[in-house]
Amino acid sequence: MTGDGTRSAPSLSQYEQRRWDELQRAWAKTAERRNMIPDSAKDGAAKAGIALSRAVAKSRGVAAAAVPEKVKKVADRVVDDALAPTLEAVVRLLELTNDWVVELADPERVLDYHRQAGRPVESLADLRSVELEYLDEFARGMTLRWRTFGAGEGAILGALAMIPVPVAGSAAAITLDLLVMQALTGAIATRVCYAYGFDPLDPQTKNMIDRMVMRAYPKQAPKTGTTRRASQAFNSTKHRVNWSKKLREDHRMMAAVEKLLKHTGQGGHVPVQNARMGMPVVSVLVGAGANSYLLGDTAKLAQRYAATVFLSEKHGLPLPANLARGLDLDGEDETGPLAGGPSV
Repeated sequence: MTGDGTRSAPSLSQYEQRRWDELQRAWAKTAERRNMIPDSAKDGAAKAGIALSRAVAKSRGVAAAAVPEKVKKVADRVVDDALAPTLEAVVRLLELTNDWVVELADPERVLDYHRQAGRPVESLADLRSVELEYLDEFARGMTLRWRTFGAGEGAILGALAMIPVPVAGSAAAITLDLLVMQALTGAIATRVCYAYGFDPLDPQTKNMIDRMVMRAYPKQAPKTGTTRRASQAFNSTKHRVNWSKKLREDHRMMAAVEKLLKHTGQGGHVPVQNARMGMPVVSVLVGAGANSYLLGDTAKLAQRYAATVFLSEKHGLPLPANLARGLDLDGEDETGPLAGGPSV
């Protein structure tokens, strides 16, 4: 293999060579895209992510242990009829998330897949001798599967943020959403590592999984802000009848929905309550879109990382510069804002 990474070692199969070339192009695009982002934007996103991770860390024990049970009890209270079914959906979502985390953390599921295909594997280490094509085969479809799950999760918890009760309101919904996304990003990255024969307890692999979870926080900051503003507008205008300058200034999102409705056929006047009912829609769409992207992106990037390291170690190929600088998944120097971030 030459230093520029364009020619393969003789031992690579045709499939492995094609995948290696694809992976090199993908990492190069990541580095190029990263270099186009202004440093101020990088720092801002990183700081927002760290702030979110710390907030979740502080509330993790209370929220994880107490909120789901309280949400079940809230189901018996009187809430807006249009949103009441959301509470039951949240309980089911939390139960499903727990089942998925347990499922993804079980390496036997990966090994059983290959055993049923007639491959003699007894441990994760045995997967390192399996052809990459078969390892990719197992991981194929994970991105679409988790994009779909993320869309449903984000929509449900986006709707939960609208419910005007203290326990199940915006703050609790956002905390639950972050906890669910934290658990799932870590579990998805773990399953992908299993799929390529890597032990999550290995320090390098564990570092990659931790960084996968940490990189999720900056990507959630815009979503949490939008959800919070939509919830505040929805709950504070429940009995409001007339528009005012202050109302439009305090709740610019509702004012934007008012303008949109005017342009889509409601004429010159849009009732406050019509604009208010657009807030759950905003929260649901933002949550669904953001979480769908994040879980799908986690699965895709974890697969790219694992396949790259697999081929590098199997054939002695040099890692792309992104990874050679210390598991730099997003083209950011390891000395940047997320370096040494907390293991979550």
